[in-house]
Amino acid sequence: MEKWQIELYGTPLWLLKTLGGVSAALALIVFLAARTRFGQEFRHILSLCLTRKSSVKILAALMGMLLLLLTEVRLNVLSTFMSNGLYSSMQDMNIAAFWQFAAMNAGVVLLRTFNGVINDFLDQSLAIKWSERLNFVLTARWLENKNYYRLQMRRHAPDNIDQRIQQDAQDFITSTIEFIRGMVNSVVSSLEFAFVLWGLAGILTLFGFDIPHGIVWFVFIFVIAATFAAMWIGRPLIRYNYENEKLNGNYRYALVRVRDHAESVAFYHGEACENRQLGQRFAAIIRNRWRIARQSVGLSGFNDMFSNGIQLLPIILQAPRLFAGQIKIGDVQQTVQAFARLQKALSFFRLFYEQFTAYRARLERLHGFLQSTRGQHDAPKPDTHHISDGLKLENLTLYRHNGDILLGGFSVALQSGDALLIQGPSGCGKTSLLRALAGLWPFGSSGTLHTPPRADILFIPQRPYTPQGTLREAVCYPDLRPGDDELAATLTLCRLPHLVAHLDETDDWQHKLSPGELQRIAFCRALLARPKVILLDEATSALDEPTEALLYRTLRRTLPDSIIVSIGHRSSLAAFHNRFAEIGEADCG
Repeated sequence: MEKWQIELYGTPLWLLKTLGGVSAALALIVFLAARTRFGQEFRHILSLCLTRKSSVKILAALMGMLLLLLTEVRLNVLSTFMSNGLYSSMQDMNIAAFWQFAAMNAGVVLLRTFNGVINDFLDQSLAIKWSERLNFVLTARWLENKNYYRLQMRRHAPDNIDQRIQQDAQDFITSTIEFIRGMVNSVVSSLEFAFVLWGLAGILTLFGFDIPHGIVWFVFIFVIAATFAAMWIGRPLIRYNYENEKLNGNYRYALVRVRDHAESVAFYHGEACENRQLGQRFAAIIRNRWRIARQSVGLSGFNDMFSNGIQLLPIILQAPRLFAGQIKIGDVQQTVQAFARLQKALSFFRLFYEQFTAYRARLERLHGFLQSTRGQHDAPKPDTHHISDGLKLENLTLYRHNGDILLGGFSVALQSGDALLIQGPSGCGKTSLLRALAGLWPFGSSGTLHTPPRADILFIPQRPYTPQGTLREAVCYPDLRPGDDELAATLTLCRLPHLVAHLDETDDWQHKLSPGELQRIAFCRALLARPKVILLDEATSALDEPTEALLYRTLRRTLPDSIIVSIGHRSSLAAFHNRFAEIGEADCG
């Protein structure tokens, strides 16, 4: 049999053997990589996305994708033999052989196309499934244990968490699939086309020395040396790409802040200041981009010079053998194809290195975010006891991030129906006291708390939050389910009758509603939720005194057994409370 027949008929056995060998090699690589920092970070992220049930399905899918990838490599090898026969038949003027090889070439092209379509679909399916799972993990980690709140209170919190969850995660998945596919393709193709080229290569004479199969050794040594050179040139790009992700995220956040605080900026005529600050942030991006550009140009120029300069070598090296009648034009054509495939396969790591630097930065950012959601809850906390009635604080002390005392030795005992007004200078821990009662103070506290369960405590901040969606969802946030009549009546009680007709309309209610309307919606939530303890932090600062009085009286009338704890500076609030606490400078650390 001819060479092309041997290769064609041996394809099924080759696929089975290579599949087993590649699987074993990948298992060994995973085992060794797990000992490196890169491997540990990757394994940590991957393990969070896998369950025992999904692992089996994913393993089966990966084996199928690997088989398709090996089929692609094998078809590329067969294509070189078919091209050899095609060109040789033209040289021999063999019409029958020409049409036979032309038909087989067309068949290989069709098979490669079909194989590529299936492979692309599986790649995208895996990316979508992985993206779905990783997004679930990242958002769950962000939201659990109130990490979204605690992280922004930390001095060294991860920057641009929204970017890490959305952009970095998607790019990480895409690059991972691309890298693994390219790596496997590179290794298998290198071995296969090295064997093909080995059979085509003759003796290479260099500086008077005869080197058997020298063309094979030449391409291996040349490409490996070029790969190490490219890694040395591109190494600084890892740090520059990490900075690029960070700086762009900071710039986007600055733009969002201007949008979210547009009214305040407009009242202050702060356009020039905002423009200056935005310009400074963007200038940092530009400086870093110039660093990336200079390094990338050097790396790209080196890669282009190498890739273009090596293309003529196989023809030059095989031409003497062709002229001597040792090989045919088809062998030269196959040599060119095999050489190009081998050079491309060996160059994968060199060409991918620039992308890998950005990939490494994304991996570090994702791993850093996941690590930041662990182990930050070790600050001391007060002894907390859940009771069914009342609220009691014994010697409650709050600490700053550096361990200094913010508020020391605060004690109070409240019964059902009591209303406590806390007043004092700004910065002495009044709001922090409410955060501690709600379990949100992140920097440590001590003492003893006797409180109802968290579900029976409602916190009303100075600027209440409304989610995206309908007005009904905004009023009933997070999980209130009143009837239409009860909801309409509650809005009317809180002087919001004009909103009843818009309950099922979707809008950006956080910005559409005035601060006063948002504060009245917060009182609606309190009336609907009927909590045992209501914590109000300057909750009526945007309201006129008659509306403030109406809302407090409505709370007292509708929820006579609820305990109210208010923070405020207005003297008018005293009329709606029967207990008072003054936090002065002596109480502050």
